[in-house]
Amino acid sequence: MLVSILTFLLLLSIPSSFPKNFSSYTSHLSKRHDTKVYDIIISKETLAPDGFTREMYTINGQFPGPLIEVNKGDTLVLNVYNDLEDETSIHSHGMFQRGTPWYDGVPGQTQRGIPSKKSFAYEFKVNQSGTYWYHSHSNAQYIEGIVGPLIAYDPDDPYLEDYDDEIIVLLQDWYHNDSNPLLAAFMNPANVDGDEPTPDNGLINGKNSYNCSWAPAGSKCVSDAPLALFKFVQGKRYRIRIINTSAFAEFIFSIDEHPMDVIEVEGMITKRHTIHRLPINIAQRYSVIVTANQTIGKYWMRSEMETACLAAQSDHLNPLVKAIVEYEGYDNDGDPKSVAWAETPENCVDLDSSNLKPYNEQNIPDVDYKLIINVTFHPDDNGIVRGYINNSTYILDAKHPTLHKVFNNVNEYPADQNVYIIEKNKVVDIILSNNDDGIHPFHLHGHVFWVLGIGQNGTSPDYKFLNTKDPIQRDTVTVPPQGWAILRFVSDNPGVWGFHCHIEWHVQSGLVMEFVTQPDKIRELKAPYEWEQL
Repeated sequence: MLVSILTFLLLLSIPSSFPKNFSSYTSHLSKRHDTKVYDIIISKETLAPDGFTREMYTINGQFPGPLIEVNKGDTLVLNVYNDLEDETSIHSHGMFQRGTPWYDGVPGQTQRGIPSKKSFAYEFKVNQSGTYWYHSHSNAQYIEGIVGPLIAYDPDDPYLEDYDDEIIVLLQDWYHNDSNPLLAAFMNPANVDGDEPTPDNGLINGKNSYNCSWAPAGSKCVSDAPLALFKFVQGKRYRIRIINTSAFAEFIFSIDEHPMDVIEVEGMITKRHTIHRLPINIAQRYSVIVTANQTIGKYWMRSEMETACLAAQSDHLNPLVKAIVEYEGYDNDGDPKSVAWAETPENCVDLDSSNLKPYNEQNIPDVDYKLIINVTFHPDDNGIVRGYINNSTYILDAKHPTLHKVFNNVNEYPADQNVYIIEKNKVVDIILSNNDDGIHPFHLHGHVFWVLGIGQNGTSPDYKFLNTKDPIQRDTVTVPPQGWAILRFVSDNPGVWGFHCHIEWHVQSGLVMEFVTQPDKIRELKAPYEWEQL
């Protein structure tokens, strides 16, 4: 359905309740089983998130994109207008899209891209709750600004009385060059080691300061750009929703002198677990409760980029990304004098899953299928280092989405589509072996999985030592270098669902596969006319 740019602009002229920095807000959503409609325009603007001016993508002229709020049980409508010259898409990351697989937003898998100067509406029921985000799934667009938070509230959340306000924190690595030349350099035979582009900086809620002495000659750059600012009221308790929207970087998040209680991992409510520093990889999300019970003053919020996980080190990268937490009533203009937590977590791993327990007891079903996946990187026939799953690298077929082929009764797929068909509602174990020297945060669309076990280099999967009693359930997990992970999920959601490393450079280099689950059930669904028209 084509919606004119004028209509979108008129809609956007209506005052918005989005918190500018997602800092210290309380949701006012009260109606359940309602329809929430958001109109968004994807365009290009010239901005300077960290003081370095560049052209980048924006949503409704802002970066990060606006907060999208729904209640569990609502229907969410995203009217997307593409004001770019290229095709685009929106993926609601972590949303199951149960019954609406065509709205998962993945070109080549679930849709064609939204053409330039055209619109497309995503409409789906939200029968889940938790901390999510939305981003473009076209090319590497999201690393240039097409990202925003998506929060699904549960009026029956067991922790609802344990906090007073909410804060959203988006962590992101940041590049000063467009993604296209960065991708061209990465996917070049001259890059014999397959080294990923190193970020230039990191951001918290789209802000940081950059050392302009490192900027190339002729750049427009202002040092001492403002940092993100979060306001605390002494005695209040805050639910902080932390989302890593990076292309490449894992972070360790902390607030000086303020412990955090983990209560949610990617939509799964957990028993409270107190930590000081939180490792969070790309596409992962956590909710923590922080009590503002320290002396009235200023404190550093820290997001430390784990440079040990990067392919190459850079002298022109400050890995410590900071924001300011300021208590109400403090009137000193100076920087915080707070002290960082002393302990140092292990590099390049997830928060220990043995310390994360489901809030409610779960019955873990026995496995029906075991799927062995081996991850490797090596040069293709053209000398370009690509990612391989079971010796097959994924090649995007943007014009012929897999879901469309399913509706057309296609049962066999080209090898380079990395399709795995699950005919029935079954319990599947993914036995994922990482034969690469780098970490890989793997994400599964349309489902969550139980993390039964993770092993480091030098260990092998052994079912006798897996946790099948009370494992955590999530949708993104970090597989260690030369290590492994075993993930269990139930294929009860008919659709085409991507399974891929969420390092964006690895997506572009082919480290992607697709699950076609219950194809007969897919064909019983009625795809909308507008989707067909794409």
